[in-house]
Amino acid sequence: MTERPPTPKRAMLDFSKLEELARESGAIVRSCSWAIVRSSSSGDVKHRTAISTETLTVGRRPTNLLCLSDPTVSGKHAELSIVDGELILTDLNSTNGTLVNGTRVTGSNVLQGGDVVHFGQVVFSVEKTVEVLSNGGAFGDKTCVASMPENAILYQGFDRLLNVPEIIPYFQPIVTLGNVETIGYEVLVRSSIEGLEYPDKIFNIAAMRKAESRLSEVCRSEGLLSAIQLDPGSQYFLNTHATELDTPRLIQSLHELRDDFPNMAIVLEIHEAAITSVHYLTQLIRELKHLNIDLAFDDFGAGQARLIELFEVPPKYLKFDLSFVSGLENASKLHRASVRALINMVHNLDVVALAEGVETQVQADICTDLGFDTAQGYFFGRPNPVHYWQAKMLTANTQAIPTSKVIPKSLSAEKFVL
Repeated sequence: MTERPPTPKRAMLDFSKLEELARESGAIVRSCSWAIVRSSSSGDVKHRTAISTETLTVGRRPTNLLCLSDPTVSGKHAELSIVDGELILTDLNSTNGTLVNGTRVTGSNVLQGGDVVHFGQVVFSVEKTVEVLSNGGAFGDKTCVASMPENAILYQGFDRLLNVPEIIPYFQPIVTLGNVETIGYEVLVRSSIEGLEYPDKIFNIAAMRKAESRLSEVCRSEGLLSAIQLDPGSQYFLNTHATELDTPRLIQSLHELRDDFPNMAIVLEIHEAAITSVHYLTQLIRELKHLNIDLAFDDFGAGQARLIELFEVPPKYLKFDLSFVSGLENASKLHRASVRALINMVHNLDVVALAEGVETQVQADICTDLGFDTAQGYFFGRPNPVHYWQAKMLTANTQAIPTSKVIPKSLSAEKFVL
């Protein structure tokens, strides 16, 4: 049975709809004030700037009321003003732009408490403070910070996720077809932060922070730290993010990873749709060979199959997208023959063909017949944390991944969703 991530931790207390609740209870909202808060990478408050009714200019020049000495900030970058109680942000045709919750501002934008604002690469959150007078009601005479939208709450949790970090690596086995021997694991990411438990949410917030590459690096490092506890002699498939490709930082980070884990068997996965340059790919694979790291093209065929890159710079592994597998039971003879021909072409390039998303014995049998060398999917094992697989290894009679016999047909097949 798949283990769920640990009970998630709340990133912040959520004062949802505080102002509306105050009014409904008969309380008087006496006043509200606005500020923008710049935080350190650990989430601690670094600088708070209150905004009055007059316009607050933001930029690199000392003449601005909020001066940011950062090269990505324009001389006169943006301005903030309060109009009828609302906070208005206007970009002043800055070079690198102003973003609100990851979306570039064109013209003016009404801000809400908890919004995340980028001036170039300098990040602030918006703070709205509401003073409530209850006349003896439940609220009391006190001042409260207004509601924080979900993305802003998760945004601060994301800082902790990167810096603690609170990433939980999950491992999904990759097996050889025929004898069903485990040859390695794909390393996947989960988190203990509430709202950031799964990859889609984590990387959505990372995109707002422009931190996808940093997150990807942390996931690889944390994955191998856990992998040492699982099986230091196995092979581990590590993912990349599209923003890392065509940048020197990816290669640099891999050198750092190899320094930290000199003896681990590593396969670097690159999504085939993210490959845009044969020249860069050639340079990357040269560095990978120097680092003793293998290459895999991931989700091959999910979009337009990149055959040119496959011919020019063949990887060690080619992971066929689960769309190749999901309909094989009902596929025509011509369709199966086409898949077989593609696998033969891959074999002629000395590339290992890997089928993703295998969920049933029937699919496993068809993949074996078509010539796939290896496979992964729920039929062979769900993604689970390190202690789950340690327990499986210690209990031979209940192992989920037999090493010398076919998995029984009685195992339930569940939808392949990561």
